[in-house]
Amino acid sequence: MQEMFNTIERIFSDLLFPLVERCWNAVCAFDLLAFLRWSVDFVFHLSLTHYLLLGAALFTIGLLGVLTRRNLIAAIISIELMLNAANINFLAFAQYFGDATGSIMVIFVLALAASEVAVGLAIALALYRAHGNIDMEQFQKLRG
Repeated sequence: MQEMFNTIERIFSDLLFPLVERCWNAVCAFDLLAFLRWSVDFVFHLSLTHYLLLGAALFTIGLLGVLTRRNLIAAIISIELMLNAANINFLAFAQYFGDATGSIMVIFVLALAASEVAVGLAIALALYRAHGNIDMEQFQKLRG
């Protein structure tokens, strides 16, 4: 039993305490103000192309999610991803052209996304109560 305690004590003293000390020293040496300055400089030096590529990548991921997922909740999340990609593009063009129209469109798209989620979740809840799952193929049963 004493051997086990000695082994644990040696692990703490040789491995864990030096690791914690190094991490603490790194946290104490971190200059938050310099990091924030660098972050602001980095973000404001991104070009329109960077934002458009990010929006295109997010839109593509969302489109693939809508086309490949059978679960209704996953499809709703993918649609939200596509709407947020459109928001990134609106904001990128608004910043590029110096116009507030893109920012106003983002507000409308967010309202549209909120209403889409409310309606989609209501449909999902109705499907779950009626059939016990939310498989996208259950929409065939909703047709008249």
